Amino acid sequence: MKAEVFVPGHISCVFRPVRDPDIAKTGSIGLGIRLNLGCQVKVRTRDDKDLVIRINGKESDAEITRSAVEYMAPDVGLEIDLDHSLPLEQGFGTSASGTFGAALCVASIKGMDRRSALMATHRAECTLGGGLGDLMAIDSGFGVPVRESPGLDGKVSDSGLRFRELTLIVFDEPLRTESVLSDVNMMKRISDVGDEAMKEFAENPTVGGLFSVSNRFSQSIGIESDDIRKALSNISDEGYHAGMCMLGNSIYTDLPEDAAKRLFKKASVFSASSYAESVNVTHRG
Repeated sequence: MKAEVFVPGHISCVFRPVRDPDIAKTGSIGLGIRLNLGCQVKVRTRDDKDLVIRINGKESDAEITRSAVEYMAPDVGLEIDLDHSLPLEQGFGTSASGTFGAALCVASIKGMDRRSALMATHRAECTLGGGLGDLMAIDSGFGVPVRESPGLDGKVSDSGLRFRELTLIVFDEPLRTESVLSDVNMMKRISDVGDEAMKEFAENPTVGGLFSVSNRFSQSIGIESDDIRKALSNISDEGYHAGMCMLGNSIYTDLPEDAAKRLFKKASVFSASSYAESVNVTHRG
């Protein structure tokens, strides 16, 4: 048997982490952009009980995806291919998109419900150092979702914003998510600044407001790399908006793609848009 699904990537522009003894209530509030670039996932059953996972054609341990799938189907042999159109570990929700896609396919193959895939992905993401809010935003179906409350049953609303043209600029060295999310002092700072940013956006829920709170957030918590700081300044000088992707050495901007390639010759540049379609398994057999 086999199943296939496309899962969009997700940029977190602003976030406030929430930890709870109940893993289902752990997560974040925040503001982000769902992307038309993401992960194409293919899963098929094997005759043995091995679990083989490949990321972009290369076999990988894929700890978070493996944990979710083994939680759902501990005795089933599976071949899983995760083909990402965005760089890993650069603030595009790749662990959540790949893991959720694999979990949805497994649920389809085994006759399980969507909730089972969400729970397995959420559990793996929150316990193994993945993102704390990407999953619920990815599942929301909104182009620019607002995570109003945390956790598996958290409320996600539609900001009403859309980005028909968005440029993503990625610098070489990724920012390790787990190193930030495990720093107690950093988490306190992020929580305080995140609350302020969400209140500010609620008062001005526009594209300009989104970029404004994103800039204030990344500056205030102090995790912008030199590349990020210079890029944000250069793009502002060009008369465009830009913000840092949380948590990556990357930015999103309304600067046209050709101008981005001209300004940042050593960076990787991608053209994208916001994505407001639902995530559903498309091929079964």
